[in-house]
Amino acid sequence: MNKRTIFKALHQNPNPLFIANCWDPLSALIIEQAGGQAVATTSWGMSNHQGFKDGEQLTFDHVLQIVSAILKVITIPLSVDIEAGYSEDQSQIIKHIIQLADLGVAGINIEDTPSHQNGLRDIQAHQSLLYAIRQALRDAGFKHFFINARCDLCLQPQWNETALLKRAFAYQEAGCDGFFIPGLTELVTIKRLTTLLSIPVNVMLMPGLSDKQQLTELGVKRISSGNALSDHMIAQQESVTKRMLKEATVDFLFEHSVGITWQSN
Repeated sequence: MNKRTIFKALHQNPNPLFIANCWDPLSALIIEQAGGQAVATTSWGMSNHQGFKDGEQLTFDHVLQIVSAILKVITIPLSVDIEAGYSEDQSQIIKHIIQLADLGVAGINIEDTPSHQNGLRDIQAHQSLLYAIRQALRDAGFKHFFINARCDLCLQPQWNETALLKRAFAYQEAGCDGFFIPGLTELVTIKRLTTLLSIPVNVMLMPGLSDKQQLTELGVKRISSGNALSDHMIAQQESVTKRMLKEATVDFLFEHSVGITWQSN
């Protein structure tokens, strides 16, 4: 099996696929060597580690460069968070995705919150976009490319389960391979989604939603760390840097050893 079929198969196991999200080649390599079966980028973390806020502040060319560098050092499947596609134009969004597929990426997350507007994209418009992406991938020979449809409804000030289910079914009908709902913590709703949908349900770890065994029992097939790992690393660096600049001795800097095996050309 190639990486795309492997990645898709990882969503069909009894235990969920746990995704630790990366932001650069080093973080991706660490995840693989720690035992990760697959890895996915976090746009939030990637932007932060380049000195920017999230929200398509990086250019797509910049993202492409980082993704290309990641692919050179890992052997496991890589999924890329492309936010809303880095364009308002459907044909350009599709072009971006085909570029990623050409590089060897196994899948994407694409969200329904365009960076140029407040709130979610119209449900019919987003369904049409997802359908067009699926058709373009098939036409280009990438039928196993994993489209994870991210729905940001639960990140809005107000939402309800009926509206969430409506989007879930619409995105599934468009040919997506997974349904991703960051911000959803209601266990009853998670269970309803896993029961009613025929595609894998993906949730994001959050305070109060971090029990992997509980999520397994609810039928979740993919669990993402999102920006949590990146945020944790940034907080650690902030803390250590402040201590290094403040204290008279910095012996604590040498208390840890690096265990990673570096790649060589």
